[in-house]
Amino acid sequence: MNDLTKKEHPRNIVILDQTGFYPTSGGQECDKGKLIIKDIEYVVVNCEKVGNCVTHTLDKDLSEDIDIGVEVSGSIDVNYRNQLKAHHTATHIIFAASKQVLGPHVWQ
Repeated sequence: MNDLTKKEHPRNIVILDQTGFYPTSGGQECDKGKLIIKDIEYVVVNCEKVGNCVTHTLDKDLSEDIDIGVEVSGSIDVNYRNQLKAHHTATHIIFAASKQVLGPHVWQ
């Protein structure tokens, strides 16, 4: 595969038919974790919602022999997700308190 082909078709982005990974949305960062594809471990460094799909950006290119339909297993970094959840909840609490103290014009 030459450099031009790699730029046109990145080999480090995966779209699954189902995912437990939360994509970046509403100001909350995405989950991090791992995907196992054909016994190779890939680190998920980013997730984004694009249309109706969630893209999983990996730390390295997929193996050349991976095709559509191959089985994938994933695991989410639970400690990181719990930290994100706590930060997200704190944002809502601060927003509500700010609105109560400063007035209804406060907006997140």
